[in-house]
Amino acid sequence: MADDGTDLRSVLAKREDILASLAESPARKPELVDELSVSRSTVDRAIGELTDVDCVVADGSTYSVTKTGRLALAERTEYVAGTDAIGRASGLLKHLPATAEISPAFLKGASVTRSEPHAPDRAAAASASLLTEATKMKGLAPTVLKSDVFTVDGELERDELTVEIVAERGVIDSLRSFPAAPTESLLGRESLSLYESETNLPYALWIMEAPAGDHAGITVHDSGGSVAGVIMTQSEPALRWANEQYREYKRKASCVAVAPE
Repeated sequence: MADDGTDLRSVLAKREDILASLAESPARKPELVDELSVSRSTVDRAIGELTDVDCVVADGSTYSVTKTGRLALAERTEYVAGTDAIGRASGLLKHLPATAEISPAFLKGASVTRSEPHAPDRAAAASASLLTEATKMKGLAPTVLKSDVFTVDGELERDELTVEIVAERGVIDSLRSFPAAPTESLLGRESLSLYESETNLPYALWIMEAPAGDHAGITVHDSGGSVAGVIMTQSEPALRWANEQYREYKRKASCVAVAPE
């Protein structure tokens, strides 16, 4: 067996199902044949290969998983979960700048909602619905849509909601350019805190705090500025990462006193 893990990785890629079954309970070869609906020759080869890389050990005719096997299976499971999460989100990730840094922890277990031609507002509605229950929203705004102004201003009618936004200068300058939008109402609210970022923002990251549980998400826009989709999560590692990112951009931003005209 190679000391660098090459053989181990190769065997795991082929024999993960056998190893996972034995991790649940030690078994004899005929039992593995019946449980996994594979041939005896497949089981023979798998057991031989797993034994060669110290993942399986025999006790008479019964095979069980070693400490090496359990650690290797855990790493393999983590790797598969991570790459599956990246794969689910890849259709949206392609719209982000190449320099945008996203922790894989943010993607694991996240839901991915894409806009569709027949339902262009489907993705935006997924995150907007969370705002109706939130007591605090904070986020990064590299872009702004007219609908954003209506949504946030309407929800700020609730006294229990506060909003913090770190925005690019272009977003702040553009706020009053939307005709018939309640921009002055929004900017005049004490429950809104607006900050100007000194750098370009990589994505529209947001965190919603609510009594029923917090959510974090990234709203992804396509090259035309429309919402391409939303990645949303409630996992603790994802929330920690999202809050760290927001705090870092807020720390570098300057508070904007925007008085209504």
